[in-house]
Amino acid sequence: MYLLAHAMAGILIGIVLAAIAGDRRVVALAALGAVLPDLIDKPLGHIILAGTVNYGRIYFHGLTILFLILIAGLLLYHYRRRIGLLALAAGMASHQFLDGMWRHPIEWFWPFLGPLPRYDYSEGFLWDAILRELTQPSEWLFFILIAGLFAFLYRRELEEVVSRLTRPSTLRMLVVALGLAVVTVLIVVGLLQ
Repeated sequence: MYLLAHAMAGILIGIVLAAIAGDRRVVALAALGAVLPDLIDKPLGHIILAGTVNYGRIYFHGLTILFLILIAGLLLYHYRRRIGLLALAAGMASHQFLDGMWRHPIEWFWPFLGPLPRYDYSEGFLWDAILRELTQPSEWLFFILIAGLFAFLYRRELEEVVSRLTRPSTLRMLVVALGLAVVTVLIVVGLLQ
């Protein structure tokens, strides 16, 4: 499953939770929870643990971490009436469901069924997977849908940001920062040649 497809599932869950709780912030938290397993496990498994595990579905794709976050969310809700961690856990649960983690019981129930097995992915597997994802039309469609949904849900906040950015003092500062960035790039390119 691709990252933005997971994010879309999290957003849909977040919209339902937002309607129940009356808090739009849970939409972003559910979307974060839906992509968090890949954002943590893929680099961790394929880069940091490449010599041992070399797999992108490890800790955050398992029930152990999900239940720890769920318990923390239940405690936070019980004592503070905040559902943010519950929304994060719901997003993570959707990720595990869409990845079909029940077909990988050792990883899903880790550490209860033994250590994580070693996989033999090629050295550039993660980068190749990212490039494959960037070329998928469905991911671009999900990107447009997600951007539209967030623009609609957070339109008041977006209007405030746009009004701040269009102030003359802010525009001057942005032009100066852009000019400095261009000069820096030109200097670096000149030094590399």
